[in-house]
Amino acid sequence: MAFRDFASRTLIICIVGLLSACSQKAEMLKLSATQFGTATESAFDAFDTAKNLQFAPFPKSADAQRTEFLNNMAAFDSPVTASNVAVLIDRDAVTNSSDANAAWKSTLADLRAQYQEFVAIFDNIEGGSALGASAVTESGPILEKLRTQLATITQNLTQNPPQLLKRRAALIADLNDIRNDASDDADAKNLRYEMWLQEWQALMGSEQRLQTDTLRHFVTASKLGEKLQGQIENYAKLDVASLIQAVEQGITLVDDINNLSPQELLTQSTNLVETATQ
Repeated sequence: MAFRDFASRTLIICIVGLLSACSQKAEMLKLSATQFGTATESAFDAFDTAKNLQFAPFPKSADAQRTEFLNNMAAFDSPVTASNVAVLIDRDAVTNSSDANAAWKSTLADLRAQYQEFVAIFDNIEGGSALGASAVTESGPILEKLRTQLATITQNLTQNPPQLLKRRAALIADLNDIRNDASDDADAKNLRYEMWLQEWQALMGSEQRLQTDTLRHFVTASKLGEKLQGQIENYAKLDVASLIQAVEQGITLVDDINNLSPQELLTQSTNLVETATQ
């Protein structure tokens, strides 16, 4: 950790040293904005993963895939086409909600674009110019809205954590099969119940890890956005050293959030809406 902090600081100082004095403040603020932009991209990547996994089936072994394909081909009596071959290979891997999926992809693209456009503001800031200072000031309200949006998504993730819906449905169907199987004696049925319970508990663990990973990305983006907001609001008063320190603190902040427990992340998430506009 110490070596990483030293290396990061050395790199930042080298960058500053290559710049003219009038550009140093602008470039340091740009680095903070880039930190925020990178964090939001990672958050939306995690959000997309969580959404997709909700409708993903349990992974199948190569043997199971082969058996399914052969059985599907044996029962299929129509011509194979580009539109149905995927179903023949793996029925579970094909979603029936293509319209909903397309709508989600469009929504996610719109979300990403908002944050990319915000970060792009800082690409055009000329150090020391009146136009650049004005752009910094005008970026403040935009960031405030984006932070509120991030906080709202985070709050929704805490209240409605992602569930692996298709895998849940498969296990529930298995449980009903066990209950309705009259060929088992009491001991055999109890053993199958115990094995099923282990699979269910493993699934619940996977859901918890999925929520934790997604929350971690959104908390990171939100906290970096909060720090950036302070730099924007106090930009005229800050010197280069203060802005360098802010970039370094951003690096440390990411490490600190990566070390938070699931419960600590939930605690951090609950007050994001209240702090988003402060």
